[in-house]
Order: sequence, then structure tokens, then C-alpha cells
Amino acid sequence: MDKIKLPYIPTNSPKIAFATLGCKVNQYETQLLREKFEKIGFTPVPFSQEADIYLINTCTVTQRADRKSRELIAKARKRKRGACLIVTGCYAEAESKKLEESFPGLNFIIGNKDKLKIPQFFGGKENKREAFSSIRYFYGHNRAFIKIEDGCNQFCSYCRIPYVRGEKIKSRSIKDILSEIKNLISSGFKEIVLTGVNLGLYGKDRGASLVDLLKEIELLQGEFRVRLSSLEPHLLTKELVTFMAESLKICPHLHLPLQSGDAYILERMGRKYSPSQYQSLVEIIREEIPFIGLSTDVMVGFPGEEEEHFLNTLHFVQRIGFNRIHIFTFSPRPGTRAYSMRPLINEEVKRRRAKRLREIAKNSSRKFISRFLGNTLEVLVEGRDNSKEDLLSGYTENYIRVFLKGDEKLENKIVRVKLTEAYEGWAQGELV
Repeated sequence: MDKIKLPYIPTNSPKIAFATLGCKVNQYETQLLREKFEKIGFTPVPFSQEADIYLINTCTVTQRADRKSRELIAKARKRKRGACLIVTGCYAEAESKKLEESFPGLNFIIGNKDKLKIPQFFGGKENKREAFSSIRYFYGHNRAFIKIEDGCNQFCSYCRIPYVRGEKIKSRSIKDILSEIKNLISSGFKEIVLTGVNLGLYGKDRGASLVDLLKEIELLQGEFRVRLSSLEPHLLTKELVTFMAESLKICPHLHLPLQSGDAYILERMGRKYSPSQYQSLVEIIREEIPFIGLSTDVMVGFPGEEEEHFLNTLHFVQRIGFNRIHIFTFSPRPGTRAYSMRPLINEEVKRRRAKRLREIAKNSSRKFISRFLGNTLEVLVEGRDNSKEDLLSGYTENYIRVFLKGDEKLENKIVRVKLTEAYEGWAQGELV
């Protein structure tokens, strides 16, 4: 622990507020902390309310994430004078000294390796299996995320994650994961999302594989489905694709980060595949699972990305036809190889390229959804959405967002829905 100052905490129903930035792994770890604090008598409250402790689980994947982390710290300081402020996560791991200088008086600045020990300073007991404790519910979500792996040893040139999460691969045992899934099914969760710092590396340290785990999950009883979070393309095996095609539990959806559709830029990024290899993989997947949903990440403005390189990405994305694309601009991360790469791309050029790519993404999404008009798909209803005339919303198994009319009783149920209209990023549907 980098810095510890224990303030006064009331003994009668102390309140704790959580804020989480970044990936599903971070969200899972916040849930673990929430349950640990509940066990020792703390009452979780929304971050917008007064609390005795504010715990901020930060992210550092981009400059924007760094900025958001600092903004949340500033908000917490203003919310209640004298409250205990705890900053943890990847930004705390990477920039503890900067945080200490920017926010003097922080009670805790704690990196990832000690994150789950925080409750011990407030009366929690140490658990020898602390690194992979189990959750029983997931606050604020209809889908429960389960962290099954930690660590990444791939070292893409732009990425800070191996430095702040560690390069050593740590996989949970299949037995522990199955136990946690059973708990969540018993708590009423209908969708389990398997996640990790680099999910495709699951089991490498145990002589096992992701398919080994999925085969065991397939045997579990209950009405539920399983979704895989982001998988690196070069780590996706033919065995996994075949198993997904035959599975009754695994959602036909894959998130395969592309980053660039240009061979030169991919090489500079340190990615371990070429555009042609990525396209061949997609062809194999779609041959086995024709109705699969494919989503991706694309980065624009990487150092050295000339207009021709960007156009290669633009055309590649059009050819593949993703149903969802997360677009972001290059953000130089201290300590990475790309931090000193040149030439840098002008910010206005980055914004223009991102805008062009977003238009392609909208058209691609609508085209994908249109393929399923008139078809009946299974939707996990997540709740009512006030932005769409108070309609219910949820996701199909192949990750199409659907809005439909219906009663609140449908919330957290998997229902059959006929898709009737296709839009950019979502579909209208009606109950069957």
C-alpha cells in the first residue's frame, strides 16, 4: 500500500460509495469490494450522495480515462468534507506520485495488486484466496461479469495494461468459476459475461483452455446464457469457434479488436496478425456461425498513420461488416513504445477520421440488423429506457440492442422477440 491515513469512520452503519471507470474486469473487482464491505457492516450508497468512504476504481487506458479519474476524485473531495478517499485501479498503479502531488491528503492510493485487500483496513479479514474471491450478485446490472483471468504478456506498442496489470498470467480454477456461476444463477442472473485482462490467455498457466472451461459451463443446469468479452484475434482458436457453433449456452457474438485495417500500422502497433489473417478468421467464423454478431475496436491517428493507411482501415471495416464498432483516437501512454513514436497525427485530423469511421459504423450496424428483420430472436430484457418512449430494452444473443413494448414483469427474463424495424445501432421488436 502506497499511502495510508485512517480517518474517523462511524461505527454505526457507515456508508461507502463506489465509482468505477474502464473495463469489465474493473467493474467485477468493484463488485467484489462492495460485497466485502457489506460483510463488515458498510452500507453502499450512490456516488452522488454523502458517504463516509469514497472508493474510486480508476482506468488509464487513454488520456481521457486519466482525466475522468481525476474528475471523480475532485467531485468526491467536494461532496463530503472529511470523508475517507480511496483511489485504486490502473491509474493509481501507474501514477501514484502524480496523484499524491495533485491531491494531497488522499487517504489511500492503492495499486491493482493490493486492491482487494482494502477492506482489511476497516475490519475485513484476510482470505488466503483473496485474489479470486467470489461474488453473489452484480449491483446495477442484469448481466453479471465474472473475471476468470488476470495479466497480459502481449505488449502492444500503445498499451499500458501489461505494466499496470502485470504480464504474469493468472487463471482461476474451473471449479471456482463454476461455483461463482452457480451462485449468480441462484441469484437470478440470466446472462454471465466471462471477462479477463486478456481473455484468450485463460488457462495458459494451468495447462487448460477457454474451451475446457466452456465445456464444463455447458453442463450446468438452469436458464442462462454465457457471453464472451473481448478476445484477441490471434488467440481465437478453431476449436473455440466450433464449440460456439454447437453450444446451447454460449452467445453467438464475438468482440475481436481490430485496431487498424492497414498492415503497416498493425505492425507498428505490435499486433500479432495482418488484415488478411483477420479477414480469413472472420470468414471461418461466419462459415461456422452464419448469424454471429461481430463487434470490434478501431483506433485512428496512430503515429505514422497517413491518409492511405486510414483509407485501408476504412475500406477494410466496410468489407467485414461489423454490427458494432468502438472507435477511439490514439492516446500516447507514458512508458509504452508508441509514446515516443513519430510522426504524431494532428488532433483535428484524428477527429475527422473518427467521424468518417462512425458513419461507416452506423451503416454497417443497420445493414447487419436488417438481415434479421422478420426473424424471432431471444432477448434478455434489461429494463425500461426513458429515451425511447419508455420502451423496454435488451440484447439479442448475437448482440443486437432491441426496444419493445411490454410490462415490467418481463425485466430480467429471456423472451422471444420478432424484429420489425432496423435502425443505426438498434432494432424495434415485438413480443412473440
